[in-house]
Amino acid sequence: MVKSGIHSLRFLLICTSVLVLLFFKGSVATVEGQTIDILLKGGHVIDPKNSIDDRMDIAIADGKIAQVAKEIPVKNAKRVVDVTGLYVTPGLIDMHVHAFHGTDPASYIADGWDALPPDGFTFRAGVTTVVDAGSAGWRNFRTFKKADY
Repeated sequence: MVKSGIHSLRFLLICTSVLVLLFFKGSVATVEGQTIDILLKGGHVIDPKNSIDDRMDIAIADGKIAQVAKEIPVKNAKRVVDVTGLYVTPGLIDMHVHAFHGTDPASYIADGWDALPPDGFTFRAGVTTVVDAGSAGWRNFRTFKKADY
């Protein structure tokens, strides 16, 4: 009876060990086989924060940068974009804009044609942040708030 109890305990420990190993092996395989939503291949990456200025690949998963490396395999990528010959950077900041675009032809910078509508001239040029250098002020801020862009 004692002998069969020891065999049962040994059998239980072996089964538990196998299950634990299978669980961890599955977890490792999931990390290694992570699906990449978008893979940018061959772009010239300029990222001053991380001291990168070289030809690199960028993997994007779940809306975030998952990996930046010299050569990322395409096997797990849902979509591959060849960006060879293009610069890939974090969003650029334009520190001096006049974004109070308007319809008054006699107005300069504020509510006039000399300012640019920011949505039409920023994102397509890689600019994600702008700083308006004084288009709207105390005299016309109410008009600026009413602007429909």
